[in-house]
Amino acid sequence: MPGFNIVAAGATGAAGQNGFVGTAGANGVPGQDADCGFWDDNEPTRGSDGGRGAAGSSGSAGTPGGAGGAVVIKVDDYLGGIQISCLGGIGGTGGNGGTGGSGGPGGDGGWGADCESNAYGGRGGDGGRGGDGGRGGDGGPGGSIVIYYRDDLSGIPPVWDVSGGRGGPGGLGGAGGPAGNTGQTGKGRATSYSHSDYEPGDPPGPANTGEPGASAASGNTGVAGSGQFIKQA
Repeated sequence: MPGFNIVAAGATGAAGQNGFVGTAGANGVPGQDADCGFWDDNEPTRGSDGGRGAAGSSGSAGTPGGAGGAVVIKVDDYLGGIQISCLGGIGGTGGNGGTGGSGGPGGDGGWGADCESNAYGGRGGDGGRGGDGGRGGDGGPGGSIVIYYRDDLSGIPPVWDVSGGRGGPGGLGGAGGPAGNTGQTGKGRATSYSHSDYEPGDPPGPANTGEPGASAASGNTGVAGSGQFIKQA
């Protein structure tokens, strides 16, 4: 029986689903423009801050690999040359985490209307956190091999592999969402004035990009199967 190869490996596990992208943060509300009066002015107001982006959802776990097959061979004279592989199936890859949602843009600041200083826009919202990756599926268990023979004429034991399947790789963490833009000063318009009672204060700082999600662990290697070479009377 020279050169006889048998492969009965387990099926590879299914990959996990990727997470969804987080929703974007709410837009900031624009500020009120100045209302220029003869005796007094109503000052402009700043735009409100944008909302934070929502976190991306986590990826789902990969499914386990299938079990290796069961092979039984019965011969009178064993001539050698048999190679059998009953490996467990590889675990499925974990799904990647979803990207965090974008931060909402800050609302534009109110216009000074040529009687007051312009108001600053609102700060952009921070980006949402990326979703975590899904765990890799566990490898499937190795299969079983039994060879029954009456006479071993080869003098060489059979070659087989009943190792457990490799664990599937874990999914990657999703990227953090982008930061929202700062709202425009004075709604993007110039203002001219000889004197302003309105003090605009300090401009808002920039928003932050969201933190990335955590990458997941790989699945465990499957348990080994068994192989037997049995002489019959």
